[in-house]
Amino acid sequence: MDIQLSAIILAAGRGSRMKSDVPKVLHPVLGIPMIELVTQQVRQCGADDLTLVLGHGAPLVEKALGDAPIRCAIQEPQRGTADAVLAGLLQQPPLHSDVLVVNGDLPDLDPKLLARFVADHRSGGAAFSVATAQVSDPVGMGRIVRNDEGAFQQIVEQQDANPVIQQIDEVNLGLYMLQVETILPILQQVVTEDLSTADAGFESYLTRVVEVLVQKDIAVAAVPVAADRQFLQVNDRRGLARASRVLQDRLQQQFLEAGVTIIDPLTTWIELEVEIGTDTVIHPQTVIRRGVRVGRHCEIGPFAHLREGTVIENDVKVGNFVEINRSHLANGVRAKHLAYLGDTQVERGANIGAGAVVANYDGTKKSPTVIGERAFIGSGSVIVAPGQIGADSIVGAGAVVPPGKPVESGSIVVGVPARKLKRNINRPGEIREDERGIR
Repeated sequence: MDIQLSAIILAAGRGSRMKSDVPKVLHPVLGIPMIELVTQQVRQCGADDLTLVLGHGAPLVEKALGDAPIRCAIQEPQRGTADAVLAGLLQQPPLHSDVLVVNGDLPDLDPKLLARFVADHRSGGAAFSVATAQVSDPVGMGRIVRNDEGAFQQIVEQQDANPVIQQIDEVNLGLYMLQVETILPILQQVVTEDLSTADAGFESYLTRVVEVLVQKDIAVAAVPVAADRQFLQVNDRRGLARASRVLQDRLQQQFLEAGVTIIDPLTTWIELEVEIGTDTVIHPQTVIRRGVRVGRHCEIGPFAHLREGTVIENDVKVGNFVEINRSHLANGVRAKHLAYLGDTQVERGANIGAGAVVANYDGTKKSPTVIGERAFIGSGSVIVAPGQIGADSIVGAGAVVPPGKPVESGSIVVGVPARKLKRNINRPGEIREDERGIR
C-alpha cells in the first residue's frame, strides 16, 4: 500500500571521530555500507521518495549509490542538522507532505518500528514528532523534557542537562516526522537566527525546532516507539565494531533457528544477504562474505573464506584454509585443504586436492575456468586461467596447466607445463573416495 511518505537521510557530516579518509556512511557493517543499510530500511517502512543530504565526501557517496533512485542535496558548509534538513527540503522538494528524517549513521534501524512511528505521528495530528524510548542508560543522549501535565516541551542534550534532567530516562532516538507546509518556514527562521552569529563554527540543530513550535503553540509530539531500545549510532570505530557485533549475533541466531549448525559463533563471521541451507555445518574461523549462497548438507571450514559472488550447491565440502572467490561449486564437490578457486565453475563430483590453485588473474584481467564433472585436481597443481578441465580427467600432483590449454575429458596430464600421458592408468579411486569423506 502506498503510504505517501518522503524521507530525508542526513549524511553530510565529516565523521571526524572515525579518523578515516572514507566518509563515515560508507564504512561497511557486515559487508554493506551503512548508508545502503539505512536506505534499505527506510524504504521497507514505506518511504518511496528518498533524499540524501551530503557534504563531506559527497562524490564518493554518490558514486557508491550508483543508479539507486535517490535524490541528493548538498550541505556546504556543514552547520548542523537543522541546516541539513533545510538544504534537503529546498534543494529537493519532497513529493509528499509528510517527511521522515533519519540519520545516515544508524545501521540498526527497525523498519517495523519506523512504520509504527509514522503511523503514530499521523494519528496524533502533530506538525513535528520526535521518536523516543525509555532506556536503562541514557548517558550521552538527548533527554525528552515534559511539563507536569506530560506535554512535550524540549529536548536537552547531555552537555546542557542539569542533574535533575540527567535523571530522565526518556531519550531522543534521532528520528523525526514533519509536516512540510507548517515546518518549512519555521525551520528557515530557526536556521537564519542560529547562523546569523559571527561565529562561523556555530551550528543549527533540529532539536531547537521543538522549543520554537511550543512557543508558537503549534502541536509537537514525543512519540514513544520502544521500551529500553535505542538504535546503535556509529560515531567512531568502536561504535562501528559494536554495531557489527550486534547485527552479527542477530544474524547468526536466525541461521541457527533455521537449521544451520554454527560450531562456534564467536569465531565465525557471516555478512548480510548470505543464504545457507539446512543441515549445513559452519566450522570455527570461517568467513562468509556478502551475498554468498550455500546449499544444504554442506560442511564449511574451519578457516574457510567464501567471498562475494560464490555459490555452493548441496553436499559440498570446503575445508581448511580454502578460499573461494566468485566461483560456483556444484553438488558433491570437495575442496578440503589449502586451495584457492577464483572465477571457477566446478561441476558435480569434482575433487580439488590439497594446495591446488586456480590462478584467475594474470596481472591485467581475471579469466574464468571450468572444471568438469568428476575431475580430479591433484595436490599442489596450478590451473592458469582461462582453463578448461574436462569431465573425468586427472591433473597430476604439482602439474601446471597453462592458460588456454584445455585438458580433454578422461585424460591425465602431468608435469610443468602439463602434458597428456600417452598411456592411460587407473584412476586413484580409493584416494579420491577418502578425500570425499567428511573426515
